Parts: sequence; structure tokens; C-alpha cells
Amino acid sequence: MKGFRRLSAHAKSVGIGCVLVGGVIAVPSGGWAKEIAFVARDIEDQQAVWLPREIVIHRRTDFTEPLIFRFDNPTTRTHVFEAPGLFESVEESGVQTTRPVRITIAPEETEQIVIDKNRMVSDAMAADGEVVTYRFYCPLHRADEDMGGNIVVGQ
Repeated sequence: MKGFRRLSAHAKSVGIGCVLVGGVIAVPSGGWAKEIAFVARDIEDQQAVWLPREIVIHRRTDFTEPLIFRFDNPTTRTHVFEAPGLFESVEESGVQTTRPVRITIAPEETEQIVIDKNRMVSDAMAADGEVVTYRFYCPLHRADEDMGGNIVVGQ
């Protein structure tokens, strides 16, 4: 019976992820930007996931505008979105700089960041035309079995 609940929770996660893929929208923000929405979800055994589990970014079409990641945390726990190898673009003391993507989102809060596309382009060029994949997860609630997702950058 417990196996059925796990499958059911997984099926719900996949279903919600499919619906949230529709959250990839273009919105005006002082111009046009590509916004990708991630939503934290608590699952059984004190684990958590970010949905959708996979995002595909196309260099030819999605890199023509600023790339914004929005993180929604409708849960009652704090979650972290971490993506090793991925960088956000920030302004500090009037200087534009980059830092690794690791965002803490308080319960029932929303945060957003601008992704450094130059680093993504460099990674893609180093991959010599192959797709580049960045893993993401919540390091606070990560299980022994990796419950993370992927950001795939393709042509």
C-alpha cells in the first residue's frame, strides 16, 4: 500500500509539473523578458521538490531577452533553490556581477532572479554544440534518493 502512495505522490508531482510548464511565459518588465516559474512542493517523509522537474531553454529563441527565474514557495517551510554551475546576474554597489544560484525562499513568499546568460552561452560553446544540463534541488530537504530536476540548454 505504501508503494501505491509513493506512486500516487509521484504521479501528482508529474501532473503538477506538466501544468507548471505552462508557467514559462514572456512578461513585460521594462521591456520583454522570458520568465520561468518554479514552485516548491512538500512531499512525503519531509522531502521537497521544485516543479517543474525539467525546463528546456533554447539558445536561439530564449536568449534574445533577459531570462528571469521566479520561485514561489506556497508551503509552510523555508526552501532553497540551488543549481550548481548556474549563475545569476546582480548589481552590487553599482557594479554588475555574477554569483552562483542559491536562493532561500521563506514560507509563502516569492523571489526572482535574473540569470547570467553569458555564462550559459560560454558553457554551451564549451560543450561544442551538445546540450548543457544544470541540476537543481532543495538542499534543505534533499532525500537520499536525489529528487532534483534539470535545466537543459539546447540549440
